[in-house]
Amino acid sequence: MTKILKAVLAATVAAFAVSSTASAGIFDFDPAEGGFYVSGFVGISAPSDADFEGEQNPAADVPGAVGAAANIEADFDSDVYFGGAVGAKLPFKYWKYFQPRLELEVSYSDNDVGEGSFNGGTQTFQGSQSTTFFLINNVSDIQWDENQKIIPYFGGGIGIADYNTNIEYFPATATAPTFAVRNSDSGFATVSTIGATFKATDRFDIYAEGRYLKTYGIDAERRFISGGADGFSAEVDDDPDGFTLAVGTRINF
Repeated sequence: MTKILKAVLAATVAAFAVSSTASAGIFDFDPAEGGFYVSGFVGISAPSDADFEGEQNPAADVPGAVGAAANIEADFDSDVYFGGAVGAKLPFKYWKYFQPRLELEVSYSDNDVGEGSFNGGTQTFQGSQSTTFFLINNVSDIQWDENQKIIPYFGGGIGIADYNTNIEYFPATATAPTFAVRNSDSGFATVSTIGATFKATDRFDIYAEGRYLKTYGIDAERRFISGGADGFSAEVDDDPDGFTLAVGTRINF
């Protein structure tokens, strides 16, 4: 029994040693690598076309047929996108070249509506959609030299997006909006990021990045608004997404 216990103990110690060696090969801890920063950015937001889908269930005196489709498509103009973040560089690298960062971000965009259609028909559209993102991001810098001036990075994040939508439209036979898609709703959001940082000084960075953002389960109402009316027509929903390009600055502490 003693020999068996010694063998088990020896195997355990050996396994721990192998595991520790592997971990040391993956993670390279260095407190000097860590630190906090703040950042701000501005750029262009280019949302994908909205595709609100639902089924009509109009209130009394509201045009429409119960059970009929209510599919509203609208495209958006590109517009200004801006935000800021507070973050921390973690005190280690993994796989030798990757320096992770965690950050909390708030960003905002407001895009005007361009063209659109209702159930495939030609309509005249107007209005806008604004979005505020609250994100937790995990980004990794790719650094192979201590004196490297340009540092690529990639990452992603999750969070919440608040949408405020006011899409108005009317057929060619009308001269003012007759229907609108309106909401004030929040949904789960994801972001994928790729970019590059220029190390201007030890404390000051300039960076540029591209992103793809998507939000899930944004609900809205189609409403009849002709002649000052405000009647319910249908519940509709969309999973909005889009791309952004931005430049920013980062101050390291």
